[in-house]
Amino acid sequence: MTANTDVATGGPSTDEVAQRAAMLQTILDNIPCAVSLVDNEQQLVACNEEFKRLLDFPPELFTCGLPSLETLFRYNAARGEYGPGDPDEVVANLLARTLQPAPHSFERRRHDGTVLLVQGQPLPQGGFVTTYTDITARKRDEERLQLADKVFENSPEAIVITDLGHRIVSVNPAYTAITGVAAAAAQGTCFRPGSDDGEGEGDAGGPDSCTVWAIVGAHGSWSGETTGMRCDGQRYPRTLMINGVRDPETREITHFIAIFSDITARKRAEADIQHLAYHDTLTGLANRFSLTARLQLSVAEARRNGQRLAVMFLDLDRFKHINDSLGHPVGDELLKQVARRLRDAVRETDTVARLGGDEFVVVLQGIGGAHDVTHVAAKLLARLSAPYCVDTTELHTTPSIGISLFPDDSADPAALMRNADTAMYHAKAAGRAKFQFYTDEMNRAATARLDIERKLRGAAARGEFELWYQPQFDSRQGHLTGLEALVRWRHPEDGLIAPPRFIPLAEETGVIVEIGTWVLREACRQARQWLDAGLPQLRISVNLSVRQLREKCLVETVSAALAASDLRPGLLELEITESAVMDNPDEAVALLQALKDLGVRIAIDDFGTGHSSLSYLKLFPLDHLKIDRSFVSDIEHDANDAMIVAAAVSLAHNLGLSVIAEGVESAVQVARLRELGCDELQGFHFSRPVTADVVENSLRTVWRTA
Repeated sequence: MTANTDVATGGPSTDEVAQRAAMLQTILDNIPCAVSLVDNEQQLVACNEEFKRLLDFPPELFTCGLPSLETLFRYNAARGEYGPGDPDEVVANLLARTLQPAPHSFERRRHDGTVLLVQGQPLPQGGFVTTYTDITARKRDEERLQLADKVFENSPEAIVITDLGHRIVSVNPAYTAITGVAAAAAQGTCFRPGSDDGEGEGDAGGPDSCTVWAIVGAHGSWSGETTGMRCDGQRYPRTLMINGVRDPETREITHFIAIFSDITARKRAEADIQHLAYHDTLTGLANRFSLTARLQLSVAEARRNGQRLAVMFLDLDRFKHINDSLGHPVGDELLKQVARRLRDAVRETDTVARLGGDEFVVVLQGIGGAHDVTHVAAKLLARLSAPYCVDTTELHTTPSIGISLFPDDSADPAALMRNADTAMYHAKAAGRAKFQFYTDEMNRAATARLDIERKLRGAAARGEFELWYQPQFDSRQGHLTGLEALVRWRHPEDGLIAPPRFIPLAEETGVIVEIGTWVLREACRQARQWLDAGLPQLRISVNLSVRQLREKCLVETVSAALAASDLRPGLLELEITESAVMDNPDEAVALLQALKDLGVRIAIDDFGTGHSSLSYLKLFPLDHLKIDRSFVSDIEHDANDAMIVAAAVSLAHNLGLSVIAEGVESAVQVARLRELGCDELQGFHFSRPVTADVVENSLRTVWRTA
């Protein structure tokens, strides 16, 4: 008897059994799917490592040998692998079914999303063998294919698949709905993407088919608008996109897919909008309403085609001055000429609109980037800045241009307009006759501006303003001659807000009138309080804004402030900027005389920065002339500044006026200004603006008065 034969039983020996078991395990471990063998006593007798991995069984289940089928069922049931239900009942049902095994094949989706193909087969001696194949990827591909089929069948856009010879392989129902050609009739025919009759000749509807296929052959894709033809010969406009389909491994193009839409309704709607759109009656340009519609269409088109566009907001510099001084007919003719120059400077596909007044908007479509817009903006700036001739009169104006880009600055048409408007105001602030792109910094500045404007309204009524005072000294004797009242805003949350942040905004919004009235009353009240405290009489200077000068009740306001404080009028000096009085010098003469009749003093501020006419200057009832700090700052080095100051001093003295130089910051400037004949000096060299308490203390201890 051989070593491989069991003597007692005549069957295989223990070694042979072990060898066969090892061979079986080796076979199982090399099968790519998970395999399990169960005997007729519901005991797992063999499995491979893939079985443990794929079904996610923990190693501890196998530490004491192969577990029973019930153990595995209970583990899975506890994890919810078999769905909801009482785990004991689930396990009992499963065990009962295995007692009478039958061939089976089904898909099982595990809790982690894995999809397994489970196939079982009973064994002749009892029990059964089961294989588990991971078909997750295959199921995903099948689902994708099903989804693609649904998209293909239900897409509202026509889809055409062709071979490399441009012959149609397949079309979807939308193709038949649009063209009237059945799928069977379309198959095998040549797909013509261009706007032609099949002879290769294009028409106004777009490029011909040969051109389109040539572009697709060179670049792998093409998109645009063409004209299609229905089965009855009727032409229709369409948007078309063609892309090459590449083999995932070789990357060679195997097919072409064309997707197109019938845009007849859209084209008709565009024509209706164009026909019904409102136009500006003066210039013939699109107005605000049609601009809104066109901009929305342009943004939608740019978004669909992956293009960019620009919105340019233009405002004519100092147009109001032309309109007011020369009359509205002249202003209207100027606007017509501006409109014609704008239309001639851009493409027909671009939109030019007039919003009203001297505000225009240009929408540039299909731009390559900021460089293209810069070129157009520079061209518009040059053309609109050239002289105009109206009724033999030569006129000059320049544009300030703000620019926003889609989609860089916003994808919303209204936001693009706001951003371009914001950029235009920055162009004006930068000196006019410029163009400026919108940036986030501008948006933050605009937001901050709105916040300041909101807080500014009612600030005077809430008692948030303070008056600080800067002293003025006699240039030769050195004694104190007066104090200039300067407004400061102390907000309860933001603290002390610098004048440059709110004074220009107050001027623009008109709030400066309310602030100016408060300053007048407070300066007079404080001066009266110092007098009552036994302090010397001093001149108090108060600045009047351009807006205040336009108020018809200004004289009454000043008179009321003096009466309320019982202050002698001669102690109040009103400072008015040179440019403010020269805007309308005839009215200014009458106004200043009315103020002078009250007994107050009048000073011209910032002298040298405006455009004073000597013939008017001698008519103004003035007491002081204040030389602007810009001529003082470099007087010791710049001979021109020194000459201007000397001329201003000589002019003032000849007119019987005294001269104050402001912005004095050094002893060298003091000596030079004294040498040039300035009567009084004011600046940081002597004192910065200080509060009323500091003024009172300095009057008692530091400052010497005459």
